[in-house]
Amino acid sequence: MKNILIIKPSALGDVIQATCMLPILKIRIPEIRISWLVFEENADVVLDHPLVDHVVKVKRRGSFFRRLPSLLRELREPQFDTVIDIQCLFRSAMLSFLTGCKRRIGYKNGREGSTYFYTETLDIPTRSMHAVEGYILLCEALGAKRLERIEFPLPIKVHHRNRVHALLAEHPIRRPLITICPTAKWETKRWPESYFAQLADELYLRTNGEIVLTGAKDETPIVDRITRQMNGKCLNLAGQLSIPELAALLEISDLFVGNDSAPMHLASAVGVKTVALFGPTDPDLTGPYDPGATVLKQDVHCRPCFQKRCNHIICLENLSPQTVIKACMDKLREQ
Repeated sequence: MKNILIIKPSALGDVIQATCMLPILKIRIPEIRISWLVFEENADVVLDHPLVDHVVKVKRRGSFFRRLPSLLRELREPQFDTVIDIQCLFRSAMLSFLTGCKRRIGYKNGREGSTYFYTETLDIPTRSMHAVEGYILLCEALGAKRLERIEFPLPIKVHHRNRVHALLAEHPIRRPLITICPTAKWETKRWPESYFAQLADELYLRTNGEIVLTGAKDETPIVDRITRQMNGKCLNLAGQLSIPELAALLEISDLFVGNDSAPMHLASAVGVKTVALFGPTDPDLTGPYDPGATVLKQDVHCRPCFQKRCNHIICLENLSPQTVIKACMDKLREQ
């Protein structure tokens, strides 16, 4: 096994967590060449990565058949000897088949008929363990024993750090530097906006620190609404940071607060103190892979439901701002 393709196009947080495989494979199998297939919008996690030799970018939307000839060339020219599909859905499994590779590996519990495209299936109970543990077991099944320290290496370059420092230099930055990401792709994962406004105001009053709010470009309206509800000062960087730049900001932050989201996984990856707010999902499966992180959730009868739509998001509405404020202050006091 010297030339492999990892298929993990999405979601962004899952791609971040799956990077734990890279140091395991590279250290245990030094001669290995790793390619990664990913959706374009998530490619920054693996582009220019020192442990990734090639990136295959795929558009999430658009005519698949119109792009098929060029995609086939990109999938077949490297002549992969092993393809590992850790998305395990119909489309990802079909892409593994289109590589022409004779060894195609996926999970035995893959969905949407994906297992029909694999030549080997691994019996790893991915739906009853943390996702990262599943990735580690997959590496071990390939002969790459887990490392003593599990890391999530990210391609943060000097120019990413320089841009973050330039943005912060425009304002008198005080410590502690607290980064809050109040967004998430699922509406049901979002703690109420008014609660985030209360949290930011109270942390500003109690710490006299710098409050930075972030979010993706399409999430800017959410962050803007929160800042309009605030009484205290904050720096709104929503829509201004790439994925590596956000990671660079989190590197120098004293605390991260956010929903179950990709920024939460970035925070865990760089090792910043983290307070994570969970609603419909299960932190035992997809929470921050960091024993020092504080995970807050409410034990209501209907969670975890894993639903993207809900008329009464009581799992997050019942998580009071006072509870989160206390958790943040406790986390800041930790040595």
